[in-house]
Amino acid sequence: MQAFRQCPKRLWLHVHRPELREESAETEQRFQIGFQVGDIARSLHPDGILIEGEDLVEALALTRRALAEQPDRPLFEATFQRDGVLVRADLLLPEAGGYRLREVKASTRVKDEHRADCAIQAWVVGESVPLTGVDLAHVDNAFVYPGGGDYRGLLKPRGLDADIAGLLPLIPRWVADARAVLAGTEPAIAPGEQCGTPYECPFRSHCDAGQPPQPDYPLGCPPHLSGQRWQGLAERGIADVRDIPDDYPLTGPQARVARAIRSGAVERDPAAATLLSGLPYPRHYLDFETVQVAVPIWPGTWPYQQLPVQWSCHVEAAGALRHHRFLAEGFDDPRRAFTERLIETLGDAGPVFVYNRGFEVRLLRELARDFPDLAAALDAIVGRVVDLLPIAQRHYCHPAMKGSWSLKAVLPTIAPDLAYDDLAIGDGDAAVGAWREIYHPDTSAERRAALRAGLDAYCHLDTLALVRLAAFMANGPEQREEESR
Repeated sequence: MQAFRQCPKRLWLHVHRPELREESAETEQRFQIGFQVGDIARSLHPDGILIEGEDLVEALALTRRALAEQPDRPLFEATFQRDGVLVRADLLLPEAGGYRLREVKASTRVKDEHRADCAIQAWVVGESVPLTGVDLAHVDNAFVYPGGGDYRGLLKPRGLDADIAGLLPLIPRWVADARAVLAGTEPAIAPGEQCGTPYECPFRSHCDAGQPPQPDYPLGCPPHLSGQRWQGLAERGIADVRDIPDDYPLTGPQARVARAIRSGAVERDPAAATLLSGLPYPRHYLDFETVQVAVPIWPGTWPYQQLPVQWSCHVEAAGALRHHRFLAEGFDDPRRAFTERLIETLGDAGPVFVYNRGFEVRLLRELARDFPDLAAALDAIVGRVVDLLPIAQRHYCHPAMKGSWSLKAVLPTIAPDLAYDDLAIGDGDAAVGAWREIYHPDTSAERRAALRAGLDAYCHLDTLALVRLAAFMANGPEQREEESR
């Protein structure tokens, strides 16, 4: 039913064309996080009964039997059906006068889609058993893990009876509309905002394949192009940046990107070379990777805290380039070892190049807070940080970047021999997901080793890319290079 409410076409494809479904790695990670949080919710009710089995007919029968034979015990994944709508309740908790229906979510707040989900569940379950209330337990990001497997307080229940009261009368209409969609042919719905809201649709590739080809340089390329400027171009039928008139009013950054795309020429400002040539050696090129988990692993940490677990550093000195690395091992808190090795590698002199300094600087300051005896050394490192991102933004523009200064957009234009495409882990989201998988108790030793190797290669390339970027920006006077179009 939630699939129908997001997009009727999604429901139709789910039922009639399930083979077209493609789950992204991000969606799989979201499911995995949800499973972990669900496990914690169950552990807080040790006398509960899990309704097992993928066969829904069997699950319905097992639910009825459990309610009849053991009505005073909580049920997990209790299965109910009403008018063809089937639901599995996360928790069904016995109370005086009936049962409390509790949904469990890994988010840190109640969202609109959660209210609709709980309303549908209540509508279905409430026909079979008396409900004393409906609530949603979400992760409390104020919870600090004390250790010892004690997760009491991780989940924060919030009553939703008032929130769903106005939705319950609407559900029969939703059901009727969904049935009508399923009885017809595939709905003709074009891709749009609904493809990723509130969840990423697993049928997006199928829907995108049927759309007209997009322009090579869409209007999203110039930064922050929106509002009246976007509308004015749309009204003229302009969809490609190359067709924007030279005299069309744009901001300075927008005009710069549009000019580079229209001319097919690279723009480099010699001021970058002057800036970088004045920096001393040794030079350090640094990148961090972190893990974020809903269920904290180490005492003193909290849900979704960004915890540094890996760094890569290329050190350039005396004409030589050496690579240093740190990857957390085992299941103990790695932050102390992470920090001590980092301080040793960076020493007490020379610039520390990063890309988008806010991330690394924030983590360095958090480590200084957590390890006061290392704070002076960490504060000194913060003072040496040089951010290559604003240098690239101010002094370099390549049409192939399409208005993006992400490292993965810039790198192919300056060092095409370095590429992320062939890596097992090729972006930051995949790196975060890999660390989550490493710390999942069910991950095999072989899989952990493969993930660590992939993370090592990815982070190594990130800092090697900084080396090449700094060298490129420091190399020579302004020049304009033609790009094949």
